[in-house]
Amino acid sequence: VLIRVGMLYVGQGDSSVVLVKDGDGYKTVLIDINRDTEGNNGINVPKLMKDLLADQNGRLDLFVNTHPHKDHLDDITELSKQVDIHEIWESGHVPGKDDKASYDELEAVIKKVKKKHGNDAVTEMLGSRTAIAFGDAEIYILSPAEHVKDDIADEDDAGRRRRIHEHCAVLRIGKNSTWVLFTGDADRTAWEEHITEYHKTRLPSQILNASHHGSRTFFKHEEEDEPYMTALETIDPEYVIVSAPKQSESRHDHPHDDAMELYEEHAGKDNVLHTGANRESYICDIFTDGTYKISHDTSLVDEYGSDNDKEKEEKKSETKSNASSISVRAAAPMMATKLDDKPMGNQ
Repeated sequence: VLIRVGMLYVGQGDSSVVLVKDGDGYKTVLIDINRDTEGNNGINVPKLMKDLLADQNGRLDLFVNTHPHKDHLDDITELSKQVDIHEIWESGHVPGKDDKASYDELEAVIKKVKKKHGNDAVTEMLGSRTAIAFGDAEIYILSPAEHVKDDIADEDDAGRRRRIHEHCAVLRIGKNSTWVLFTGDADRTAWEEHITEYHKTRLPSQILNASHHGSRTFFKHEEEDEPYMTALETIDPEYVIVSAPKQSESRHDHPHDDAMELYEEHAGKDNVLHTGANRESYICDIFTDGTYKISHDTSLVDEYGSDNDKEKEEKKSETKSNASSISVRAAAPMMATKLDDKPMGNQ
C-alpha cells in the first residue's frame, strides 16, 4: 500500500485520515476535523487519532485545515491534547468577528505547535503547479491562489464571510497516475474562476472527496442555475465520496438531490458513496502499482461513534478495549502487502 485514506463518517462535517508510505514506515495526515453535535453518532476523531498513533508516540505528522468553518475544525483543541501535531497547513483565511470562534481555537493550536516545533511548522497554503514530496507520495496544493487570498483579505467582515468557500484549500494526493482529490467546501466561483483552467492537467483524480458535503454550490450559485460541469468533467472521477449525514439529519439539507444526480450521471450511481447513508466510513487503498480499492467500514463508527462514548467508558472497567484491532500497532505491518478491510489494520 502506497496510500491509505480513511474518509470518516463525522455527521455534518468532514474529516479524512491519510497514511502515506515513507520508506519502511508511514506518515500520517489528518485533513479537517469535526465533532458531531447533532446526535448523528459521528466518529470521535481525537479519540481515534490517539489510538491510531499510540505506537508513534502520538505523532501526527500533518494537520490540514481547508478553511476555518466549524464543521471542518471543531475539536481541534481536543485533538491537540490527544496527539502531538508536528505541522499545520491552513488556508490563511481570517474570518470576521461573527465567525471567529473556531478560528480562535485554530490560532491557539497554531501558537502551541509553533512553540514546540518552530515557526516553520505552520504554513499558509497557496496554489502551485509544483508537487510537494510527502513520504513516497506527492501532494499538490491547487487552491487558494495568492491573488484570491489577498483580494479576500481586503474585504470587510461580510465580504470575507461570503467568500470563504472561494478561499478554500484544494489538495490532490497520490503518485503517478492514481490520485485522491480533497476539495473542502470550494464553490463554483473557486472552480470556475481560479482552479479548473489553471490546473486542468493536475485535476484528474480517480477518487473525489465531494465539495461541501454534496452541496449544489460546487455546480451552481443558485438552485435554478444551469450547472457548471467543467470542473467535474476535468477531474473525471471514477468514485465520488460525499461526507454528510442523511439529508433529513442535515441542517443544510446535504447532500442536495440535484448535486447527487450530477455526480451519479458522471460516475454511476453505484460509485457515488455517501457516508451518512449507512453511517459508515470509506477506506481507499492506493497500491504501489497504481491500482486501488475502496472498502466500506462500519467498525469505526461502532468503536468511536460519539453516541457510544459513555457506553464505551463504562465497558472499559469490565473488559479491555478492542481498539487495537483498528489502530496501527506498528508502522511496518501497516504497510505490509496483505491488508484486511479494517481501515488501519493488517492481517
